[in-house]
Formats: sequence, structure tokens, C-alpha cells
Amino acid sequence: MLRVNELSHAYGGGRWRGSAGSAAANVLQDVSFELEPGCCLGVLGASGAGKSTLGKIVLGLQRPSAGQVLFDGCDLYASRRRDIAGVRRNLQAVFQDCYSAVNPLMTAEAIIGEPLRNYERLSASELKRRTGELLERVGLSAADGSKRPSEFSGGQLQRVNIARAVALGPKLIVLDEPISSLDRVHQVLILDLLAELKASLGLSYLFITHDIQAAMALCDRAAVMDSGRIVYRTDDPSSLLEAKHETVQRLASAILPEHPALRVPWEG
Repeated sequence: MLRVNELSHAYGGGRWRGSAGSAAANVLQDVSFELEPGCCLGVLGASGAGKSTLGKIVLGLQRPSAGQVLFDGCDLYASRRRDIAGVRRNLQAVFQDCYSAVNPLMTAEAIIGEPLRNYERLSASELKRRTGELLERVGLSAADGSKRPSEFSGGQLQRVNIARAVALGPKLIVLDEPISSLDRVHQVLILDLLAELKASLGLSYLFITHDIQAAMALCDRAAVMDSGRIVYRTDDPSSLLEAKHETVQRLASAILPEHPALRVPWEG
């Protein structure tokens, strides 16, 4: 369903107003992978590894310096605009910052209904019914549709974002650190919701995260990135904590013990 071929990308390296520009910063180098229908691929890495840039390119938001992104056989950066338009409804996203991902002046009903208004012809009553069902599907109530983003907790608003992402029944959702800004309790609840939606709706996920435990809970396969490259792959994410690769071990060492007394104090 999704095939990424030898993807590379660099920022900078140009000239501005006649002054010498800085050397290009390579954030992705020869990244390749495939994602099958109904699968969740975890893309793990520390900050600066290139994960979010990869997510933007897969979503069609950032043209790569080199390489291909094929979604259902359509090259996102070489196909005609009208061909790509047909792909858009099947490719959705949930981002890390649930508040900046929505218009603060819109109600939850309007936020979730936006993709439905863009792609489907629905009467006002049918649109209201569909958005109410979507709210209930993600663990909220239809009555929450009249609330604005400021009236939700972070975990609740992320559920609104998830409802918007699944509204059109997409094939693939790019999840870019969707739980990292939430407390641990809400992280677990959102992961459970994502797993349930994946199973019941047959969704595929590209799950971008730095959290090995989250990847182990949700993913079917995992790829670990470092300095813009995929340096480790596994078809068994449950084995990540036992992996001997240096980059994976660094991510594993960042996991805090559950009890504060067992945490190593920071020395600054």
C-alpha cells in the first residue's frame, strides 16, 4: 500500500541576498520501507533522527530532495494533481500537539466534520449524525460536539483529532508522536483506542515515536532511525528491549523506572 524508495532530504545549502549559505543538512538518507494494509509500522528515533520530516514527506507536505513515495501505486511527487487528489482522503494524520492541530474557534463537531464536508455531500442533519457517531466511536459523547478545543483536556482533544482522522475511512493514518504530550494514563488510553480502531476499521498506521514501550504496545513491525537513516529493523517489536544495537539501547535507556526512587538523579 505504501512504498518509500531511497528517500533523501536536506535543508539549507542555498544562497540568500548574495551571502554564502550554510552547508546542506541531510536529515534523511536513502530511507526505504514498505507498509502493508492493516499493519502498523513504528518509526522510532531520538529527537533529530529525521522521523517527523519522513512523516511530512509521506503525507505529501514536504517534497523530498530525492526518492519516491508510492501510495496505492500513485507517486505523490510525480503524478498529476488530479490523481493525487484522489489519494488524499485515504491518507490522514494525527499530530503531537492536539491544540495547534485544530482551529480554536471551531467546535468539535465542525472540526470532525471538515473532511466530510470536503469529500462528501451530506445534509446538515446527516453531517451532525455522522460527527456524533464519530465522537462516540472515540470515547466521547455526541453532546461534546458543541464544545470548543479549550473546553477539552489534552487527552479528550486528541480523541477529537483521531475522530477527524478516521472520518473518511482512510487506508493509512500517519501518527506523529500522538501521545508524547499526554500524561501516562492518557497515553495508555489513546494507545488502546488506536489499537481498537486499527482492528475494527482495518486501518494501517505509520507510528512515529521515540517511545519504545508505545511501539511495543501498538506496532506490528518497527524501524529505528539515527541521523536520517534506518539503522535497525524488526518484525517483532516486543523484542526491542533485548536488541543489542547501540541506537536501540539508547532509546531503551531513556525509559524511566515506574517508581521515582529508582530513577537516577540528574546532575547539571
